[in-house]
Amino acid sequence: MAIETVAVLSPGDMGHNYGIALKQAGFRIITCLADRSERTKELAAKAEFEDVSNLDDITREADLILSIMPPANAVGTAKEVAEAMKRTGETPIYVDCNAISPDTSKLAGAPITEAGADYVDGGIVGPGPGTRERATSMYVSGPNAKAIQAIHGKYIDVIDLGPEIGKASAAKMCYAAITKGSWTLYTTALVAAEALGVSEQLHTALRLSRPSIWSDIEKMLPRLPLDAGRWVGEMEEIAQTMGSAGSSSHFHQGAAEIMELLDSTPIGRETRENYDRDRSLEQCLKIFVEHLPVKSERAKAAE
Repeated sequence: MAIETVAVLSPGDMGHNYGIALKQAGFRIITCLADRSERTKELAAKAEFEDVSNLDDITREADLILSIMPPANAVGTAKEVAEAMKRTGETPIYVDCNAISPDTSKLAGAPITEAGADYVDGGIVGPGPGTRERATSMYVSGPNAKAIQAIHGKYIDVIDLGPEIGKASAAKMCYAAITKGSWTLYTTALVAAEALGVSEQLHTALRLSRPSIWSDIEKMLPRLPLDAGRWVGEMEEIAQTMGSAGSSSHFHQGAAEIMELLDSTPIGRETRENYDRDRSLEQCLKIFVEHLPVKSERAKAAE
């Protein structure tokens, strides 16, 4: 079956970049914006998505559905789409591209295959397509994963990991465990240093001994709260993946706690479009410490 129309659920930060890349590659792109936020609607308009009224119409019009959303919504959305498939009798290929564990991917795939559609396990590595010179890697696995090569192109590098559901998610989880996990480690130590009154010493030591890491921290850490709400679920999925592999799940359980902390701050309510770009790392750390569940005795004494 030729793939001409691709549905993206939902066109948020990553999804709308997929839409832009797919449209530039000649695909028709559609989505369903019912009950979506104003920001998502703005991003969808920027990418020039066609908005269809409901999931039934998504299944009727799409040849391929890409699920790109927060991990906590992955299984529920798959169930809703599967019900729509049963109502319409239409069964487009469904790719779960979310940051979920192999076990969660299998849970998402069960209702899709029960509805008679091909389910493909997916995992996105890197920033959105078209946001950098190099193509975004998209791991896929499953019995019909080869069909997704149809969207391989300048901005999307589709990498087939074979017929086993869960392989693509496993690759994504292990990658994010290092990349995003390292940011939570840096944040944990920097917040602790601020609470304990030794920030100046830690910052100086890092600046002198790890200048490249320190430069990245200064640029990236003030932006982490913008994504922290989504990363909580991702850290939990990584913890599950690590545990099921026989490795420790505890590190990324702690990482989820740090993301919850960042999301609880006022910065967590900002977006990539409106956040304060002049806010310094030092200012951010003070805000993070103010929102710690239990302040240290030193932090209390400094008030």
